[in-house]
Amino acid sequence: MKTAIVTGASGGIGLQTARLLCENDHAVIGCYRSNGEVCDALAEKLNVSGVFQPYCLNVRSEDECAELAKYAVDTFGKIDLLVNCAGMNEIAPLAESLRWEEIIDVNLSGAVRMCRSVLPYMLRRGAGSIVNISSVWGECGSACEAAYSASKGGLNAFTKALAKEVGIMGVRVNAVAPGFIETPMNSALSASEVNEIKDDIPLGRTGTPADVAQAVLFLAGENAGYITGQILTVDGGWTI
Repeated sequence: MKTAIVTGASGGIGLQTARLLCENDHAVIGCYRSNGEVCDALAEKLNVSGVFQPYCLNVRSEDECAELAKYAVDTFGKIDLLVNCAGMNEIAPLAESLRWEEIIDVNLSGAVRMCRSVLPYMLRRGAGSIVNISSVWGECGSACEAAYSASKGGLNAFTKALAKEVGIMGVRVNAVAPGFIETPMNSALSASEVNEIKDDIPLGRTGTPADVAQAVLFLAGENAGYITGQILTVDGGWTI
């Protein structure tokens, strides 16, 4: 059984990713900052057939990230996979944005902290996979989401740079860039706004957390053993 750490596991994409990994021979430590009851409920369901451990984590803390990595190795003996899914957003014009530093710190620096924490264990074994959850906005940007777009653009560049750095030592680093996904982060949009978005998507529908989770599972697995430094877009063709 492989061991995975999934941050942001109480959110839509993180929760589905943790569930899918558990269903595919992974012991998962599902990290949350809030909504811990969501992870607790998942643990009750999955621990009948798999292993899922909820873990409260603040990715803005270097010490907490390091403690988590050590806990994972002490508990399961190794870390095969890290999925950096913890994230936040703010929709506001740049001049009115109040959370720039916080968004960059969670979405980008949080992923960096987690990578710094798990890499020593992966490099020691000469094996491991890291999958960062980015966004299509990291490539093309979104109006009134400058901080979010910048954080995801930085995450894309970080993914490619780290892949070059650690590939020779047996660790692969990739990212998944979702388009419009049906998650709580997008729940504020009206039905008419969602329909307008659907009209622009060649596949004619919005994405689901399961669509993203399947991409993570692929990149993490042996079938993607010769893939690293890539940003896999999962958007139904929205940004073609």
